[in-house]
Amino acid sequence: MNLFNKIIMATLATQVTKLATQSAGLRVRHTQYHKDGNHLCQDSNESEATLKEAMKEVLDYAEHRITELGGTMQYKTVISLYDCQDAFHKSGGPEPNPDNKGVSMRPDGGIIFATFNDITYPVFIGEDKVQGTNDLRLAEGKKKQALGNAIERAAKNIRGCEMLCAHMNAFPYVIFASGCDFHESETIAKRIEMMNLGYPNHYLGITPTTTCDHLDAGLDKMLAETVVEKRFGHGIASVYVKAHKWDEMKHGASRWRKKEILNISKRVIDETLQIILK
Repeated sequence: MNLFNKIIMATLATQVTKLATQSAGLRVRHTQYHKDGNHLCQDSNESEATLKEAMKEVLDYAEHRITELGGTMQYKTVISLYDCQDAFHKSGGPEPNPDNKGVSMRPDGGIIFATFNDITYPVFIGEDKVQGTNDLRLAEGKKKQALGNAIERAAKNIRGCEMLCAHMNAFPYVIFASGCDFHESETIAKRIEMMNLGYPNHYLGITPTTTCDHLDAGLDKMLAETVVEKRFGHGIASVYVKAHKWDEMKHGASRWRKKEILNISKRVIDETLQIILK
């Protein structure tokens, strides 16, 4: 073998050794990542976000869509019981009580309204509910405790928003729920179905082997199954649940990604606008 061929063979051998070392290192990192309670999409640059952090882009999108359709947009972070009663009264509900101006609800993502031909419609009402600390307790060596009931408070807001939507055939109320308490092995998520007339949640389970492809496929399924039109005359909340098992993943492993929040919010806005303008 001449000198040139020897150099080529030595170079190839070095590259193969380097690739094998990198592959072994990647396997070790993935194994440790799973042991630490992470999943394979958590280290991507698609950062997790709360609904509030995504709202600027949601608002920009809503304003663009509403304006191009000939309407105007309003945004409120708080609305009183009096305002809800006033809206409901126009559709045959009881007289609004001025004393109720001091009683209010504050959806986490606020309420986006669109006005067309002097009629105002809610087109997006967003809630972000994170529940579950048993994963944290496990990491601290503590025993599992009873599950919380914070999500049940959403029932009040759902009923209040039904008053706001009494004059329309859409109900654009969205809940982004995440955390170990909502895992399918627990019963908390079923309480949401109970207060939502039995309609099933949109569910995405997170495990140590979950990848970005799995998450994207789950998002596509949720988008395809999103329905904001009222059913049997009732407003059905669109409930999106993303959850991990308390003893498999670390706290925060099932938080919503910003792009998931944005895509779902946009779909709800588009579906609602289509219904109120047809």
